[in-house]
Amino acid sequence: MTSFTEALNSASRTGDSPGLQKNPLPSGAGAGGSDILQTPPPALEVKDVSKAFTHRRRTTPVLNQVSLTVRQQEFVSIVGPSGCGKSTLFHIIGGLTLPDSGTVSMNGQTVTGQRGNISYMPQQPALFPWRSIEDNVLLAGELMGEPQAAARENARRWLTKVGLGGFEKAYPHMLSGGMQQRAAFLRALLAPQELMLLDEPFSALDALTRSDMQRWLLELWEENRRSVLFITHNIEEALLLSSRIYVFSGRPGSVLHSVDVPFPRPRREEITDTPEFLQMRRQLSQWMREEQAKGRN
Repeated sequence: MTSFTEALNSASRTGDSPGLQKNPLPSGAGAGGSDILQTPPPALEVKDVSKAFTHRRRTTPVLNQVSLTVRQQEFVSIVGPSGCGKSTLFHIIGGLTLPDSGTVSMNGQTVTGQRGNISYMPQQPALFPWRSIEDNVLLAGELMGEPQAAARENARRWLTKVGLGGFEKAYPHMLSGGMQQRAAFLRALLAPQELMLLDEPFSALDALTRSDMQRWLLELWEENRRSVLFITHNIEEALLLSSRIYVFSGRPGSVLHSVDVPFPRPRREEITDTPEFLQMRRQLSQWMREEQAKGRN
């Protein structure tokens, strides 16, 4: 894979954006376009999705021809200015909102407008206060009709694994913010759906707790490799966690850049001090500042 530094140098010569994907050949395809290896369909494919909302005869475009993919067992992040339609895109993927145009596919099957195909973690933990932590974690499987005895035993193993052993019978108000986020993430992780949508799950945490949660999520994902689409405003967080990052424009949101993150896995926090990481962070920050400036004009 071409490093970001090489891409940046090449971009300065050609005028192209560094990291921008330009219709690469599918994996396993040769020069003639014939497949050598059969690649599985992506866990998620969003194709040409547009959406506008109308209120009191005023129409506001929110998404404009958005296309993106999440491959099997890939961690993909979306960064972009506030109000660019990222959460609306999640609602469309989850089947809560219909797009005006475009399609959503999972594992090669069109699922536009269908619910129940994703596990979801919102910005706030959204734990039910009347249910114990264990019962909150079991909720997704319970709704899908999973056998309770086996699911409860599995949940208890995982609660211990994520540092919540001994809190199985506690209620959400008895836990710190970081512990509640762990429980909410575990609920999404144990849901039967393979694709996870994480909508700024650490935005409400203080800086130290957020850093701890990033390390924890990185270790947990490295072990399980679920397909993840992650929304964040934190560029360093996106670079640390992701295999690929989509940079969105201001409203109406569209994909400006698709950036491959070249750092090997397993990743450690020390990588954030490397020159290549810092260079990527500067470039992504510049793109974000440019989009925010457009929104003020």
